[in-house]
Amino acid sequence: MELSIDTSTRYASVAISEEGQLMHYHTWKSQRNHSVELVPSIIKLLESHHLTVEDLDAIFVAKGPGAFSALRVGMSTSKTLSFGLNIPIVGIPTTEIEIHPFIHNHEEIIALIPAGRNRVYVAQYSGAILSSPIVVLSLEDFIENIQDHAFYCGEGVSQILEQKEIIVKFKHSEIEIPSRKPEILCRLGYEKVKMNEVDDLALLEPMYITSTQINSANNKNL
Repeated sequence: MELSIDTSTRYASVAISEEGQLMHYHTWKSQRNHSVELVPSIIKLLESHHLTVEDLDAIFVAKGPGAFSALRVGMSTSKTLSFGLNIPIVGIPTTEIEIHPFIHNHEEIIALIPAGRNRVYVAQYSGAILSSPIVVLSLEDFIENIQDHAFYCGEGVSQILEQKEIIVKFKHSEIEIPSRKPEILCRLGYEKVKMNEVDDLALLEPMYITSTQINSANNKNL
């Protein structure tokens, strides 16, 4: 049995899977307080299905990019469980979770994750492969540099479309919040376990975008 944790944005989730197959899950919109909400959500999910942490064989965690504090809560909780139970941990990029449902239908996919302050994290993929470094763009810069040939997905799509004063036309996934599916994290995490590609607990950290990357993003066409 595996536990998946995703606190990348205000739309959080916890899920239980068996050999990568989703069994049970809970999603919620955090009131900017993941540190208070996450552990009770895990306990409630386990107890409601007559499980305990001792039933877990692995931990999967969305490692970002995303909200700084929210990622830190999800990562620290995941690492504490992994260490305490002596079970493997796997971190999966949040953008990889977003693009996964679309990789067989689109060659160029760009995942958008809210970055706060009217900005978005932008991750460009060729199929399932990240083709350039993840950057942060203001909404204005993003809109000016939309690629006609690319397909856009992720929670940030709705953020773009909410800009009522700007008419934005681009190919994108259906507006569905939360956009990240718990079953995707379960599946991707278990695939890593099967290939013995688990993370080093001491080295696993959230993916944060540095100020240097943010500044240089303004000059990058996406």
